[in-house]
Amino acid sequence: MPHRALTLLRGLKLATLASAVCLMAGCAHTPPAARTDALSIPVVQHGDFGHYTLALTWQPGFCTDQHGTTCQPDQPHTPLVGLHGLWASRPADLVRDGLPVTLWWIKGCDIYQHDDTPPQLSPALAKRLSATVAHTHSSLVVHEYTKHVQCFGMNAERFFTVASTLRDRFAHGPVGRELEHDAGRDINKADVLGWFEKAYGPLPQRGLQFRCNTDAQGRSVLAQLWFTLDPKGLGRFPAASGFLPSPDVQDDCPARFHIPTWPATSSPE
Repeated sequence: MPHRALTLLRGLKLATLASAVCLMAGCAHTPPAARTDALSIPVVQHGDFGHYTLALTWQPGFCTDQHGTTCQPDQPHTPLVGLHGLWASRPADLVRDGLPVTLWWIKGCDIYQHDDTPPQLSPALAKRLSATVAHTHSSLVVHEYTKHVQCFGMNAERFFTVASTLRDRFAHGPVGRELEHDAGRDINKADVLGWFEKAYGPLPQRGLQFRCNTDAQGRSVLAQLWFTLDPKGLGRFPAASGFLPSPDVQDDCPARFHIPTWPATSSPE
């Protein structure tokens, strides 16, 4: 027998022996390590909710009403896409009790317990949030934590890091860049949905909804984008496979609306 063939035969025998030993030890049936979502948020209690709503802001529109700019004078003018929140839907016990979804939207965690203790965040994360969360007249970060996070026992640092990462993924992607390109123009809602589906895949029903404000000129201006996400698939966002259909109609923008820019005279120093 040629030397090369003999060597191959010996290798096969050794491999067969190794497989037999492994089989007897049980390792042949050991499943691969379970893969976890890199953007998962551990939930200590009330974790049986159905979906998250990721609320991103278009900052010039979010800080606008019929009287002008509503955010504080130190509101950053960049970036244009900001973070509002990441909201868990009603936990199963509230659904079973027949609690109206509108009451959950109003009260959130106060239904379980009232706790206004602000979150303890690292300086780096606090700085990151200051750049992307609107500077409303009371802290929006504290409000989001006390209303939407604390009753679930979520770690604040982890929660806001994940929410910020989701915001970054959208803002730096093709749809976020397209919105920035069209700032100052009127746009069709259908066009934005088309951009999104072209980039990320077909959306489920009401997977993306739009929220508008009215500016001093009476125009409907884009204020927010609300995404309905699978709690077990946050790491897939913004791919459409990470979305779920929204059970609630919350879109209040007309078919065509304005993408506002910051007023030239109100730029912070």
